[in-house]
Parts: sequence; C-alpha cells; structure tokens
Amino acid sequence: MINVSFHEYTAIIDSPVGALGILDDGEVIQAVNFLYDESRLRSPSSALAEQAIMQLQQFFTNPDFKFNLPLVKSITPFQNKVRSALLRIPVGKTMTYGNVAKTIASSARAIAGGCRRNPVPIIVPCHRIVAANGLGGFSGALDGQPLANKKWLLEHERTKR
Repeated sequence: MINVSFHEYTAIIDSPVGALGILDDGEVIQAVNFLYDESRLRSPSSALAEQAIMQLQQFFTNPDFKFNLPLVKSITPFQNKVRSALLRIPVGKTMTYGNVAKTIASSARAIAGGCRRNPVPIIVPCHRIVAANGLGGFSGALDGQPLANKKWLLEHERTKR
C-alpha cells in the first residue's frame, strides 16, 4: 500500500470490501488502497479515476471482467515479474506463493514481499496467491480486515462464475 493522504486521492469509493482510495496522475493509476479508517467518499477528480471506478464496479458485479487501465510501472524488474505472474492467474483460481516462485525462479518469501508491495490490488490480483497450508496474508496482514477482504475477493470470484 502506498502512503497517501486523504487529499491526494483522486477518488474514494465505497465497495463490497470497504472504502477504496484511487490515486492517479492523469496518465496511470498509481495506487488502489484499502482504507480501513472511516474515510469520506470523494468524487473522481480526473477522467482516469472515473474510468477506474467504472471498471472496479464492473469487477464487483462480474468477477470475469478484464481490467484495462494504464498502471504505474513496477519499481523493480522483480516486481514486474511478480506482476506478470499475478496477471496470468485465471479468475476463480489460486496459486501458492511457492508455485509462483517456481515460475519466476524466486522464493515464496520474495513473492509474498512482491505481493505486499503491489500498488494496485484487485486490478493486479495479489489476492489469488495463498499459502501452501491456508489463506496466507494480504496487504502485509495475517488477520483482521485485510484477510477478510482477501476471503471476500476469492469467494466473489468463485461464486459468481
């Protein structure tokens, strides 16, 4: 999650997983953050934020929806590899951190770190990565609302197919 103040978001929307803050620079979506405090909603202040909202709403209605948004480039080549691997996981399916690690010649722990630094969750589906013996974490958390959001996203993708 990228640290952003309320005033920097180009939109804050309500969703089935709580408030989502959207940040863009007019050219790319820089972040989608889960806002766990009581955030006020904010109307989109850019055309790109409007587009992101429409696509997120479509996903929440139909998990088979394919996002088509310009996204911030990953910071490192490794993060690019992780992003590419995440985007190849089909809707309704999961992979373990270890299995993803094998596909890009890395380690499960490194994949977990790459997922934790994903600036655009939901759009780049880091929620589809699970531990070998359970759900694993989400957004760097092992319990609480982040894990509830991961469970909701996975269930949404499984049941709406």
